[in-house]
Amino acid sequence: MKDYLHNKATKDRKLCEIIKRAINLDRKRQALTWDDIANELGVSGGTLENKLKPSYDNGDVTVTELVHLLELSADYTPLEYIAKKFDLVLVPRKEAHCTTDNIHSLCDKANFENSDVFKSVKQALEDGVITTSERDNILKEIDESERASAELREQIKNLEVQE
Repeated sequence: MKDYLHNKATKDRKLCEIIKRAINLDRKRQALTWDDIANELGVSGGTLENKLKPSYDNGDVTVTELVHLLELSADYTPLEYIAKKFDLVLVPRKEAHCTTDNIHSLCDKANFENSDVFKSVKQALEDGVITTSERDNILKEIDESERASAELREQIKNLEVQE
């Protein structure tokens, strides 16, 4: 855990870009203007633009505004980015009835993803050195494996069992 600082943290440039991208995708999907989105969030278009500028120090997107945006757009990429930043895996809960066929499929997927981790690590270690791109690929494969395993875990937890 980081020590507390006596000053405000700087804006996360990448998060600002991801939120802007989510807004712009939703605008296109729903034929809305920037001001339409901003008004729905309770701010003006200029204020929203400023809140998403990394160089603007006088305002940030609030948690309430971000949650409202997630609800409106159903685009969870900002939340996925935040989860990844803290080394967490974000897995949506499935409301659908879980069947044994679903479990078979998810189990296979988790196994394949885990095999991809094994394969990428073994290939990277062949020459005894792991490069930056190899490390990034391994981490990507681990993320995919963790997500598949978490999806399987959620379905197993919600599975109707017989006693």
